Amino acid sequence: MASSIVFSGLASGIDSEAIVNALTQAQKTPMTRLQAQKTEFSTQSRKLSDIKTKLTTLQTAAKALDTKSEALGNKVSSSEEKFLKATGTGGASMGSFKVEVTSVATAERTYSEPLSSDSEAGVAGSGTLTIQVGEGTAYDIEIDGDDTLASIAKKINASGAQVSAGIIKEGGNYRLQVTGRQTGAANTIEFTESGGLTLGLQGAEAKQEAADAKVLVDGFEISSSTNSVTGAVPGVTLNVIDKGTSVIQVDRDSDSLKTKMTAFVTAYNDVMKTLNTEFSSVAGVTKGRDSLIGDGTLHSLQSSLRSALSSVTNNGESALTTFGSIGLTAQRDGTLSFDDAKYTKAVNEDFEGIATALAGRSDFAGLMNKIVDAVEPYSKTDGMLRTKIDNLTARNRRIDTQVSSMQLRLDKYEEMLRRQYALLEQTIAGLNSQGNSLNSIISSM
Repeated sequence: MASSIVFSGLASGIDSEAIVNALTQAQKTPMTRLQAQKTEFSTQSRKLSDIKTKLTTLQTAAKALDTKSEALGNKVSSSEEKFLKATGTGGASMGSFKVEVTSVATAERTYSEPLSSDSEAGVAGSGTLTIQVGEGTAYDIEIDGDDTLASIAKKINASGAQVSAGIIKEGGNYRLQVTGRQTGAANTIEFTESGGLTLGLQGAEAKQEAADAKVLVDGFEISSSTNSVTGAVPGVTLNVIDKGTSVIQVDRDSDSLKTKMTAFVTAYNDVMKTLNTEFSSVAGVTKGRDSLIGDGTLHSLQSSLRSALSSVTNNGESALTTFGSIGLTAQRDGTLSFDDAKYTKAVNEDFEGIATALAGRSDFAGLMNKIVDAVEPYSKTDGMLRTKIDNLTARNRRIDTQVSSMQLRLDKYEEMLRRQYALLEQTIAGLNSQGNSLNSIISSM
């Protein structure tokens, strides 16, 4: 609150401004403590948010290896990408596969009869055009005598039918082009013209028929309504481009697995180092009130992570059952080190075993599944860390309310003091004036 200008002590000789400031400052002590507490809560909230973010990163890194298809990465290549391209989806069968593209998936494209104008009203007559794609809904489009070829195209595009319409110019004539939005043999287009409509779409031979993509692998034909073909080569998606033959080569991608594991180690260590920083104490240095050193939730989190890291998974005949067995070793401070030589040996000897250890099977959880489960209660949207952050935010809001109320009372208190001292100055000034008058009278006698 802005204070009015006060000329302190002119009559009394008392520095009332200093007294008011001192009394007011004394009343600010509780408010100062609350503001300091708010700063502490804000710092704790920021630290918890940072840990939550790092946990989310750790969980994402673990989830990148918690399924067999993700852990069993593979490198896929196509010898003739002008015919088809290939991408691995994980868990693919290794080897070479000769793939022949015999058909490319297409959408039907049909043209009207040639018409003399695209802007002349009634050029195609009037009536109802019905369009049905495959077994889908039939859409009726009303064409009247005011419609031009251009407006008919707009009506078709706005009808909801799974087609798109446009106009091409052929010499001095115009044709309406109607193309299906979806590829595949099941998406043929049926046109029905009734009334006096003369577009000529009904009964017209499609210039491009709706067709499925078809590929031959080892004499077996696999078809797809789109040019993305799955199932022809296990664990591989084929992107069909043109008719022709290509050789698809599938190899294990240990480099991809290593990259994912390195990302996991980095994320895990980031969390552990942050927790260690909060929990560790330095001789002669006292942790501030904003420290999380005694936070039970974070200690529980650290314990859960260490337990998950030291867990053992069932892996059949494979000796790869722990993080340590595949090259991830826990240090004294809880962080991980990556043993490249040990990892490479495990990859060369039992690549399948690494994937099973990390991702598990239907009958048991893998190592990464256990990390994900350990993190989940803390990192999820309504998890323990979010609850703590929300509680701190709520406490700060309550402090803001208290401080506002205290500030209002303090402003009133300061205003009261100033009024009282101003009244004192006026009273003393009046008494001084009276005294001066009496002195003058006495002096003149």
